[in-house]
Parts: sequence; C-alpha cells; structure tokens
Amino acid sequence: MVKGRASLKPSDVGRGVSPVGLPSKFTEGFNSARMDDPASLNSKKSNHPSHAFQHVEDTGISLPIAEKGPDTDRKIPQETKSDDIEDKVKLSWRSWIVVFVTCFAIVDQVFVVTAAGSVVAFIVRDLGKNESDASGLAGWIIQGPLLMQSVLSPIVGRLSDVIDRKYLASMPPLVAFIGAVVSAKATSIAMLIGGGILIGTTLSTISIVQAIPSEILPLKHRALANGFAYMGGAVGGIAGGLVAGAVTKISAGGWRDIFWIQAGLHIATSAGLLIFYHPPPQMGYEKTPLKEHLWACDPIGSMLFIASVTNLLLSLNWAAGLYPWSNAHVAAPLGIGLVLFLIFCLYEWKGRNDGLVSHIFFKGSPNFALSVFAFAVEGWLFYSAVNSVIPQMILNLGFESDSLVIAVRGLATSATAAVASTIITWYATKTKDLKWPLIVSFIFFLIGSITYATIKPSMQKPQIVFSVLIGIGLSGPLTLLVALVQFTAPHSHLSTATGLAFSARAIGGAFGSAVLDAIINGVLNNSYATKVSNAAVEKGLPESSVPALLAALSVGTSLTSVPGVNASIASSVEAASYRAYAHAYHLAWASIVPFVVLGIVSVACLKGVKHLMTDKIEATVEHALRVEYEENI
Repeated sequence: MVKGRASLKPSDVGRGVSPVGLPSKFTEGFNSARMDDPASLNSKKSNHPSHAFQHVEDTGISLPIAEKGPDTDRKIPQETKSDDIEDKVKLSWRSWIVVFVTCFAIVDQVFVVTAAGSVVAFIVRDLGKNESDASGLAGWIIQGPLLMQSVLSPIVGRLSDVIDRKYLASMPPLVAFIGAVVSAKATSIAMLIGGGILIGTTLSTISIVQAIPSEILPLKHRALANGFAYMGGAVGGIAGGLVAGAVTKISAGGWRDIFWIQAGLHIATSAGLLIFYHPPPQMGYEKTPLKEHLWACDPIGSMLFIASVTNLLLSLNWAAGLYPWSNAHVAAPLGIGLVLFLIFCLYEWKGRNDGLVSHIFFKGSPNFALSVFAFAVEGWLFYSAVNSVIPQMILNLGFESDSLVIAVRGLATSATAAVASTIITWYATKTKDLKWPLIVSFIFFLIGSITYATIKPSMQKPQIVFSVLIGIGLSGPLTLLVALVQFTAPHSHLSTATGLAFSARAIGGAFGSAVLDAIINGVLNNSYATKVSNAAVEKGLPESSVPALLAALSVGTSLTSVPGVNASIASSVEAASYRAYAHAYHLAWASIVPFVVLGIVSVACLKGVKHLMTDKIEATVEHALRVEYEENI
C-alpha cells in the first residue's frame, strides 16, 4: 500500500466498515457482496469482500473510515483540503486520453443524430421526390438509429458491467461504418433507413462511453465527467448542423457527404477505444460459468424489454406519418408493446431484484425514478422539437431557405447550451449541488416552449432569442441528470443505469416525435391545401393550376414557374403557407408545455448527493493505482 491512502481491508468486512467512508445507511447490504460482482449483490451467503479505495494526496495521514456504531449514520465522509483533481489523484495522460476518446465517441454519436435530422426536409426533397410515401417515412431517418439506442442501450450496458467494456464499446462503431456507407449510397428512403438501423448500433454504446469518464475520475467530479461528455455532444451537435447545412447547400445530393463523414468518425472512434482504453479486469468473473454470466445479464428481462420497446416505437413512428392511430399498423404493435412492457415491469419488480432494472437503483432515495423521468422529458423536447421541428420551422415560416444559414441559426441553441453547460458544470462541481441547476434549466425549457407556442411568421429575429432560451434549458439535463442516475447505482451496475437513462431519453424522443408529427401533419393535412389554394384563387390563379401549385410547394421549387402564377399570387400563397404552418407549430409546442411542467416537479423532488461526491475512483486506468487496487483484492 502507498502510505497515507485509506483502504478497506478484507478483514474489515463483516465489522460494519463502510466503503469510502460512506454512512452505513448507504452501504447496508453491500458489506457481504462484491461491488464489482453483480451476480452476488443479492446473495447474503457470499464470502466475497467488498473493496473500495479512496485515493487521496499522500499526506502521511490516513483518512478515517467510519465504523459501524450508533453514530455511523451521522458521519459525513471526510474530504481532503484541496479541490484540485491532480492533487487528489495523480491522473496521468492515460486517464485524460481515455476521457478524450470517450468524448470523441459522443461527438460521433451526436453527429449521427443531428446531421441528418437538421436537413431531413432536403433529403426527402432529393431522395423521395419519386416516392409517394416519402414524407411518411421521413421520420424513420431519425427514428431508426434512435430505435436501436432505445432498445439496446440497457442491454449493452448490462453486458459491459458483467463481461467487458472495451470491446462492447469499440466493435459497434465498425457496424455503424457499414451502415454509413449504405446510407451514403442509398437509392431510396427505405435503403437510407436500413443504413440508419446499422448506424444505430453505435448509439447503443452510449451506456458505456458515458459511464467510462465517471468511473475513471473521482466520484466528487462525476458532474465534471458528464460535463466533458456533454461538451463532446455539443461539439457533435454544432458540427453536425453546420456540416450538414454546408454539404446540402453545394448540391441537392450533398447530404450524402454527411454519411461519408460519419464513416470516418466511426472508424476513428473504434480505433481510439481499442488503442487507448485498457480498463481493469472484471474481478471475480474469471472462473464464473457461462450460465451464470448469461443469467447476470437478465436474458428474460432483456428480451421482454427489446420486444416491448420495439413494438411501441414502431407503432408511434407509423402513427407519426404513414397511418392513422386506428389503423392496424399502429393499434396492433401499440397494444402488444404496452402489454409486453407491463409484463417486463412486473418481472423486474417481482421476478428478480437484480435484473435489468435492479432494485438497488431505488434504495435510499427516489433519485433514479425522478431523474429517468426528467431525462425522458428532455428527450421528448430535444429529439422532436429542437432537433427536427425548429429547423423545419425556420424553413417553413420563411425565416431562411438556405440550408447552411438554417444551420447557423441553430447555433443559437447548441452554442448557448455549450457555454451554459460549462457554467453549470463548474457550479455543480464546486458546490456539489446538482438539484438547483436542473430546476433553473427546466424553467428555461418552459419559458422557451411557451414562446415558441406563440411564434408568428413575422418573428424572424425573436426566434433566435427563443432558441437561446431553449439552449440554456438543454445545458443542465445531459450534464447533471446522468450523474444523478449514476450515483444511484453501485459500480457493478453503472453502465446498466446509464443505459436505462439514455433509453428513457430516446423513448421520450420517439414519443415526442410521434406526437408532434401527428399534430403537425394532422393540422396541415386538414387545412393546408385549402388555405393555400383559396389564397391563390382569390388573387386570380385559375383553379386548373392549383395542383401544380401544391406540387411546387411540396418540392420547394419556384412558384413563378407554375402557369398563371405572378408575383402577387406567389406572395399571397407564401403568406398563407406561413400562417398555416405557424398554426400547426403552435399546437405542437403547446403540447410540450405540460410535460416540461412535470419535469420541473420531478427535479424539484430530487435529493442531494453531496455526501456521495467523494475522492473514490471506481475503475482507474492508471497503472500504479490499478496495481494497488489488485493487490488489495
């Protein structure tokens, strides 16, 4: 042992010694279970000791570890004097390069989601111009990859907790590379969606790459770790929007370059993880039978989760574009999905307590349930309104028609979120307060949603301010909600908890997209053609030219090329079109407001985690500290 570092010896187990100085109420039930062995979490007969180390500055003085006794619950984990990371733990380039690589992986994943989503209208105009159902299938360009994230994130996270992190994180990007090539060469919307499904395999690894920085940095800097991850996402979002706008501006088929760029990012991500990420071995699993490995991964719960979520998302996406809610394509999978999801919940509740949704997540505080719900609300707003609807609003309300300029206007949201997240990360790390920044973030969400629900075609400049408000709201959840979810889980379930959170976010996004698309398309299908046609006819357009006029509007060609259309008619038609779209967007944004209010209530009920933000490192990649860790095991 290195002098001056507090540690938990195997002999201490059974005497009530609390790992990393946590009060006994936070560690009760773990003294006889290995924290790195999920298979033993519920086995009270286990003889494996619990091991945890608090790596601190070499002062020559050992930090006391709480002993079980009448005052244990009142003890607060002792902290050292300095708040500087490098003074606490001698983190070398090994740790920081891994943080960088995982952040780059998140850049890649967010680029996938935002790039195509920001120019989906242009993709449909080019690739779907000869397909009658192109507009109905358009939602799957975004929802296809998100479906994979929703369904697979918790399962991939559980596998990484039980078996291996490195290869489960580095192999899916290679599958995504194939998907990117398929998408770049797509000859139909269906082929593009198929490529997107393959690309989605890398999105499922968010449960791992978002957990890695949290486990290789001290617990007290978990908000900082997730802040780094968020900055990676912000870079990916900004780059995705700008690059997509730029290549789409060059030519109608320029959107294909988005997927060639993705292909390079996927290869770089896989290579970076393979070369630089060398996690400590999974202790206690070397001699575990394969049957126990499989059971630890909760095969029954995983299959129920995959089947239920897949059916739910299929029905929601079909409802958003192709079919009415009463159609069998929507009603059948929706009913099946709801029933299977209910069975999944019952199984995880009564069937086993250490499954995909482990009962340990709910011990001690309501933070897991509240954080996951709030994350789903954020996903509802981000994936549907921010990532998809706002760019379409800028185009369809006549604010801008150039794809690159639309992307630049999007910086009002993404750049603001990036700047605000640095402030929130600093505040949360300094004060160890994760609750109030979240409340403030969701209040900005509420204000931004209300302003967008009142937008008019004349609000070209105010729309930028509305996006700034939304950007401030986005800065908190991805930085702090993930950290709160991770604090509810022991290290043996870290990626599982992270995966469940991101799955909830993606499911929220799918629900949001389905609801908003249904509202917008429903309003437009019922009134758009009538309003535009009436405006044109009132200005003198022959009724025989109305079909050609509507066709020109649908593909974005010049209205003056339609027989009988002059400048006056074109101006009247455009104004009517803007008003029709504005009305549809009003209703869509208004539907978001109640959920944001529920999000505010959920984060207001969160419990503080200051007592958990200690100097402990759960899975260091530093060679010296790893040797010390393994020697004590």
